[in-house]
Amino acid sequence: MKKYTQADFDAFEVIDGIKQCPSGDYSDIRVFGKRCSFGNRCSFGERCSFGRGCSFGEGCSFGERCSFGKECSFGKWCSFGEDCSFGEECSFGKWCSFGKECSFGEDCSFGEECSFGEECSFGEWCSFGKWCSFGEDCFFGEECSFEGKGEYIGDYPFLAFVGFGSRIGSKVYFFNLQDGIYVRCGCWLSDIARFRERVKAKNTDAMYLDLCDLVERKFNRKN
Repeated sequence: MKKYTQADFDAFEVIDGIKQCPSGDYSDIRVFGKRCSFGNRCSFGERCSFGRGCSFGEGCSFGERCSFGKECSFGKWCSFGEDCSFGEECSFGKWCSFGKECSFGEDCSFGEECSFGEECSFGEWCSFGKWCSFGEDCFFGEECSFEGKGEYIGDYPFLAFVGFGSRIGSKVYFFNLQDGIYVRCGCWLSDIARFRERVKAKNTDAMYLDLCDLVERKFNRKN
């Protein structure tokens, strides 16, 4: 992978106001202007700073403490280190992975199978796709929506349980949403009543039913 210097970066072609940045290693560059477009599988070092309107292709890798302005767009399989900060209206493709203590602004959109480490913070109106995984002590702003099923209510949007089902380490999520409690269990997504029916019909681990009772008590509601 070619490693670029600041002189190389400054000399890149600009088309329609957007700097064209090929695939490569940008770890020696610390500050990037707005409206840059990067190719696939780019690598960035620690303490990078990006302006608004930046676009990143698939498989980009970012080190710790990167800072991104608003309206940045990221392709799938992007990986972010600890303490990354993202501005408003950022968009992330599927299978993105984020380290602990990442901070996200308003109106961020996340694709399928995003993974978030501990203590991530999300602003208002963030939207999360399917199979997103959240670490401990994540904080969610108002009007965040999950899997297209609506906004959450109460003090916390979900409960997650680990160690159930056929796969070691698999998680079961119960989302406390305006339209009711929804359950994500592997590929299955439904309201809690339909989840109970499926558990009984498939003769699955009866402890799932105990979890449903526990969650309803915790959320203090019945469907």
